[in-house]
Amino acid sequence: MASYGEKFKELDATDLRIIESMCKLGVKNLRRVADSIGLTQQAMSYRVKRLEKNELVRFRAVMDEAKLGLKNYLVTANVSPAKLEKGSKAMTCFPLWRYLALVDGWKRGSYVRYLTPPDREKDLEAFLFELEKRRLILDYEIFPATNPMYPFPNLGLHLKSKGTPVFNWEKWVSDVDLLEQERLEETAIYGNAVFDQYDLLILRCLDINARMRFRNIALEIARAVGEDDHRRFIPLVTRRFARHIVAQKLIRSYRAYVFPNLGSSVLFLILQLKFENGSVMRKFLTGLKHLPYITVCQKVLGDNVLFVHFVIPTYEYSRMNEALVTLAETGFLRDSHLLLGDLARASWDNVELYQMYRNGGWSFSYGIALEALERLTKASEIT
Repeated sequence: MASYGEKFKELDATDLRIIESMCKLGVKNLRRVADSIGLTQQAMSYRVKRLEKNELVRFRAVMDEAKLGLKNYLVTANVSPAKLEKGSKAMTCFPLWRYLALVDGWKRGSYVRYLTPPDREKDLEAFLFELEKRRLILDYEIFPATNPMYPFPNLGLHLKSKGTPVFNWEKWVSDVDLLEQERLEETAIYGNAVFDQYDLLILRCLDINARMRFRNIALEIARAVGEDDHRRFIPLVTRRFARHIVAQKLIRSYRAYVFPNLGSSVLFLILQLKFENGSVMRKFLTGLKHLPYITVCQKVLGDNVLFVHFVIPTYEYSRMNEALVTLAETGFLRDSHLLLGDLARASWDNVELYQMYRNGGWSFSYGIALEALERLTKASEIT
């Protein structure tokens, strides 16, 4: 985060338009992106090469996890301060998790996003109960959720401000009710795509860097499967990307790893927000696009509840909190809970899902999770 924060000052308004358009239209379809913002092909090529050469931004693919046969579950767990590290390792001892953050506040412990087959929720609950029984965690809550949404922030504020940029939260609150409702789909058909471990390895690489060249993806696949010659995988990658990844729309969208130049004093907040109804909740989702700060959100299935991640300057916290209070007073918000994390040192992404795909299916059950826990216990003497 700090590295990209420093590089943010090298971006201008045109760069940000390119980055936003690439997130919407695709990171490889540069001709379409150039047409959408009125740039020549030459200017577009020069800009993108500069972004990549100076590593000013990294694009990451957002895979369609439902099509892969996986359902999202958010878990918040209280953990004893003495077992914080052990508890987090125990909760992520098998690779079907996507995100982990150590948090304090409403819960003191771990916040984990799991991916499991939709018929395996009871297995996940049984595993979490086992962790509770062993006192590796004190208690937990589990929330079935939608795929993550990554609203592209309105970063123009940081370009216009000569000094410290200050966002007008009061105006934002007054405008939220006037916004259109964000489209939001809860229903999903799970496992309707044709794929294998090679496709998952390609998606893994694009999750790390969506602009990764095919020969580099082939090299990563060769390493993963223990082959010396990666060149034979290049035709496979080219073919699978077109016929499986693109044709089946296994990539939902793209997100940009770019942070405003916020310095070192930032807060990473995870808020659980309960809204009065679905209409105001969808207006709030639209409102996230008007914020000049990075946000990520997921909706709890069957409820008007959002989990929203915010990365904001410390000096903005009191005004943000006042905005949420106003939303509650005006009938938008019913309840909220706060988690405080450390984005730089106590949060992790996992891209190793392919390890749990075996013999044409996802290998997950309570027994498999328990075996992974026992191996971890034996290796590190977790008790």
